[in-house]
Amino acid sequence: MNRENLLSIGAFSESTLLSPKALRLYDERGLLVPVLVDRFSGYRYYAPEQCGQGRIISMLRAAGMSLDAIAAFMGHVADAPAAALEQLLEHEAAVRSNTESISTLLAQVRAHLTGNPMENVTSILEPERHLLSAMLRCTVKDLDDGIKNRLEELRALAKENGLTVVGPPFGIFHREITEESDGPLEVCLPVDSLAELSSDQATDPVRSYRLAGGRYATVTVSGAETDFPAILAAYDQVCGWIEKAGATRVGPPHEIWHVLPWAAEPTEMTVAWPFA
Repeated sequence: MNRENLLSIGAFSESTLLSPKALRLYDERGLLVPVLVDRFSGYRYYAPEQCGQGRIISMLRAAGMSLDAIAAFMGHVADAPAAALEQLLEHEAAVRSNTESISTLLAQVRAHLTGNPMENVTSILEPERHLLSAMLRCTVKDLDDGIKNRLEELRALAKENGLTVVGPPFGIFHREITEESDGPLEVCLPVDSLAELSSDQATDPVRSYRLAGGRYATVTVSGAETDFPAILAAYDQVCGWIEKAGATRVGPPHEIWHVLPWAAEPTEMTVAWPFA
């Protein structure tokens, strides 16, 4: 191949606003592969027509799109332009939602500096409840699907055992679930009595047990306020309320799911933290 019409990695870097380090990574990932690599020196050379592709990748990275998502996008550009446009719309919506979530968190931090308002927090007394529950380990990106699958399993199990669901499902966060942390989360379905699970049914992580009653500090949020990380503001509010009341948290927090994200209505949740 004639190198006279090709661009060195330095020249290509200047044209695309991508660093040589990034270009080497994108080459390794198969995202932006040079048309020629000198077998003796290892120098990479790019075709001029790859510059536009490189600048698109640069802009998508600056817009917060992951490398895997960019790879899918570039494949759509070549084979299904309509799908590429749809992916852009989906990413834009996700960025907008994340921006709203961050604004919610910053507003809560600001409230700490100006006198933390906790007017929406209430205290409730929950009685003992019978539960079917199943453990779930996942990061936040798989949380909705994980909850949905676990609830489907628990509802089927309740029906199979002749149990009646007597309240909204909820989750007990035994450890935090974030982009890096995977819980576990205990997905719970309140039912009218304990189940005598068969040996096939009573397998980890499913169980039937009584959850002791107690007092909870609660706050209800809906819509964008239920998204991660905005939901952390609600957790901060109930923690602040408990501390201000001179009480002590006595267990992991709960999320009561009145309307879940895959329903047609706006999402609605109650964050409830047990205290004494």
